[in-house]
Amino acid sequence: MLCKRFKPDIKLIEYIKEYMIIDLTFDDKTFVPPPKAYPVNPEEGIRFILRGQLWSQDAETNIVEERAPVTVFGQPNRRQNLIITNNFTIFHVRFQPGGLFKLLKIPMTEMLHKNYEAELVMGKEINEIQEQLLYSSGYEQMIAVIDKYFQKKIGQLKPLGRPIDKIGRHILENPQLFNLAKVAQQACLSHRQFEKRFEQLVGVTPKYYARICRFYQAYVMKEFNPELDWLSIAIQNGYSDYQHLVKDFKHFAGTTPNILIKESLNNPERAFNTFHDFRGV
Repeated sequence: MLCKRFKPDIKLIEYIKEYMIIDLTFDDKTFVPPPKAYPVNPEEGIRFILRGQLWSQDAETNIVEERAPVTVFGQPNRRQNLIITNNFTIFHVRFQPGGLFKLLKIPMTEMLHKNYEAELVMGKEINEIQEQLLYSSGYEQMIAVIDKYFQKKIGQLKPLGRPIDKIGRHILENPQLFNLAKVAQQACLSHRQFEKRFEQLVGVTPKYYARICRFYQAYVMKEFNPELDWLSIAIQNGYSDYQHLVKDFKHFAGTTPNILIKESLNNPERAFNTFHDFRGV
């Protein structure tokens, strides 16, 4: 059993942030894994379901949708609850901000909170990669398969050369330092031009993206540091006070900070004591 993040080949790091493998097996066949609390987070990528099934429940409408075995997804903008089967294996490819746009040449505004069957977007070749993953002898071989595939795909692209191509990554890493005037100047664009191009790259405006990143950073900090009080977390992540943090939690998770953390305690990866593997490598 495994819940772990892995770095891609160094040649891919400008486009792909990380891989994540979740491989869970419940011995009790009658046990139904609880839904996983999945608030809005800075994420876009490709999802390979190698074993079991995955459903996503919209927290606002309660509509439940089954995800295809191979799915391309854009930046989420609403809370979801993820539901899995007893035996479940998934391989996530998580892109750097704007990386999926560079690969697909599709404005990310068209993929905002959308999930598409990968074959429709990337062609039948992606199903061959799914088969190679299914027949891999282990996790290392899975990573090698994905590395090889994306080295080929990204090798056909023009190198990232424009200043704006890297700004999303800077916002992701330091959202509390976001300043629209400064980043627009770094991109050599007017405010309006920068916002328009960034939205095309990521799916949301830079200000809104920084807000998502800051919220998620605070959420993760509390998950891994439960002894920290919320005021300290708010200040460390650039909030002026606790109430502004609460406002973002209600907006992106549909609930208060304490309730979201309580819900997260039921996430399937915690049942196997593999939660801390999510710290990455």
